[in-house]
Amino acid sequence: MSKNSKDVQLHRCLWIAQTLLYNRKGMSYEEMMEDWRNSMFNDFDEEIIPKRTFLEYRRKTESLFHITISYDARKNIFFIVDPEEIYNDEFLYRMISGFAANLLLENGKEMDDRVMTERIPSGEKFFLDVMNAIKKQKRVRVIYQKFSDSEPKSQLLEPYFLKLYRRRWYMVAKIPDVDGLRVYSLDRIKDLTQLDETFKCPKNVDVRAFFFDCFGIEHNLTDYETEDIKLKVYNDHHKCQYLRTLPLHHSQKELERHEDFSIFQITVYPTYDFMQEILSLGDEVEVLEPQWVRDEFKKKITAMLKRYDTN
Repeated sequence: MSKNSKDVQLHRCLWIAQTLLYNRKGMSYEEMMEDWRNSMFNDFDEEIIPKRTFLEYRRKTESLFHITISYDARKNIFFIVDPEEIYNDEFLYRMISGFAANLLLENGKEMDDRVMTERIPSGEKFFLDVMNAIKKQKRVRVIYQKFSDSEPKSQLLEPYFLKLYRRRWYMVAKIPDVDGLRVYSLDRIKDLTQLDETFKCPKNVDVRAFFFDCFGIEHNLTDYETEDIKLKVYNDHHKCQYLRTLPLHHSQKELERHEDFSIFQITVYPTYDFMQEILSLGDEVEVLEPQWVRDEFKKKITAMLKRYDTN
């Protein structure tokens, strides 16, 4: 890994963003370099980042995370302007803190035998390229291979969003002159080239609105309608408490609470991703309504039982 590699660039930008985010009053260049010497983002055990190089990374950090890093000459400190905006922006905060935590733990020296995390295989590859293309509204050409394809294919795309789901980064993009948006997993991209061609992303397009009633990453929902799905959650192993502290979906409501069970409701498209999530909860969760969704789960559970009965 060279000092000019994209991984190193991302590490340094994350370090600047995190360091100033957690030191709201600001830090001098000298204080930041003292932090840098002991940072697990310091891939080459450098004593300092030269000031000119540091200022270049300051600008890259601003561009990458859509933040403003100001310098107060009187106090001789760098600081993030309005850090509350980052804390209030769920995606931005998770991207900085979550991505940084994974990188720290994956590359950490002192903590390697103390902390274990789930690695994001596609976390870094092409991430900066896609972020940059989204920011500049530049078209990209990708060499992409679906799991169902025997060979990779070339595709021209206009990237709109990024979403992290189940340890994979996904790019939501539009094929020029084709209606609708499609989702591409970064770990299935073999190569990506940013072009000089620009595109216009509609102002009313928003990643949260795009996935609002979705569960997971599925998005081509012409065959589905949103459903108010009622779930009976049994409290044998404190599952109700788990779902209260980590909801299945932002629409989750607790309709009834009893000693042995609770009734929850979520409003989603009942897609494959949703069904897989509920099935992963085993016999601790029962789908009550609507009836057709309950019947679909019954079919899947019956098919599972047949697989086990064959032996």
